[in-house]
Parts: sequence; C-alpha cells; structure tokens
Amino acid sequence: MHATIALFRNELRLLLRNPAVVIWTILIPIAALVVMCLIPGAREPLPNFGGLSVIESYQPTLIVFAATMLALQMMPMFIGQYRELGFLRRLRTTPAHPRDLLAAILALILTISLVVGLVLLTFPLLFGVGVMGRLALQSLLLVLVATSFLAVGSMLAAVIANPRVAAGVGAALAAIMWFFAGMWFPRVLFPGWLATISDWTPGGAAASVLGAAAAGQPIAAQPLIALGLWTVGGFSIATRSFRWE
Repeated sequence: MHATIALFRNELRLLLRNPAVVIWTILIPIAALVVMCLIPGAREPLPNFGGLSVIESYQPTLIVFAATMLALQMMPMFIGQYRELGFLRRLRTTPAHPRDLLAAILALILTISLVVGLVLLTFPLLFGVGVMGRLALQSLLLVLVATSFLAVGSMLAAVIANPRVAAGVGAALAAIMWFFAGMWFPRVLFPGWLATISDWTPGGAAASVLGAAAAGQPIAAQPLIALGLWTVGGFSIATRSFRWE
C-alpha cells in the first residue's frame, strides 16, 4: 500500500508536468461548461430537449469527453510506454511490484475522472441549473460511468502492446463514444434504432443514465446493464491478457 501511494503521487506529478494532458482532459470540458453557464438561453429548459436546458443536455457529453480522454487514450499510452521502455520488467526486481504501479495509474485516472465529473455536475447549480437533490444519484452513476471507461482503457492497454497504436485506437474509440453521447447530434433527436444501439455502448449508456438522473426520470435497465457488462468484460479481458513485457 505504501508503494502504491508513493507511485500514485509520482504519477500525479508527472501528469501535471504535461500541460497538454491537463488542458485537453480537464480544462477544456470545464471551460466549455462555464461558457454555457454564462449564456442565459443555455440555462432555460427547452421542449425539444425533453424539458432539459442546453447545459443539462450536454453535461453527460462533457463528462464522457473527459473520462474517455483519460481512460481510453492517455492511460493505454502511459502503460504502453512503461512496458516498451522495460520499466515494468525492471520494477519487478524492486520492492515495488509492477502491480503497484498499475494500481497507482488506475487509481489516478479514476480519481481525476471523478473530480472533473463532480465539477461538471455541481458548477451549474451555482446558476440555478439542475436540482441539488439529484446530485447524490448523479454522483453514484458517475462512479459507474468512470469505472466502465477505465475497464475499456485497461483492456486496450492489455491487448495492444505499442503505446502509439493503443493511443490511436483509444482516440478513435473516444470519438465514437462522443458521437453516441450526443456531442455532434443531440441524443433526443436520435431515431429509435440508433438510440437502442447507442445505449449498448459505454458512451451512449453513460449519457443515458446521467441524462435521466438530471431530468429526475427513472433510470432504464438497459444502459445500466451495458455499463456493468463493459466494466466486467473489460477488466476480465485485461486481467487475462496483460503482459509485463
């Protein structure tokens, strides 16, 4: 545990020294939400958006954006680089086992995803957007959403050895998740068949449960099952396939 904590702190310092990672995964989604909160029209409920405001409609999309950038692109690249440089192999000769490093990286990515997600959920409340009483449910769903993307990212890190290829595949998958989360085309305007397909993907399922929680609607079983399956399946494949070298 002491080794994992020390490695966690070290990985956090290394991450903060990379401004591109911080800007793209943390500052951009928060800045986008802040700008929308400053626009009065974006705070008003819209019938075409199911009674939600523009801010509430795009909250899940911004959360998916941050989570996918971290879990699907950055994490597989970091782990792949450590493996390619032989750092994981050399670490096995020290008291700190490579599993400690992997645990530290997973914990760091999950922590940042949750912190950014909570900021995105709570900041609009300052402008009267959203309901404070729904924040607890949204936070619980946020944990499930972040964990599911972490599982998919772990799977990519396990099955793709080359860090550049892993980052490229992760970026492509992230873009697909953004589409299903409604980044370029609002989910409320999806035709029925596309909405059904979307809810079986991590991005679509995440947007579905977070959007329903924001609107005070019952959470559908299908997207919850999808997130659970992606979480269990991703971590299972990662555990079976991961190689230290």
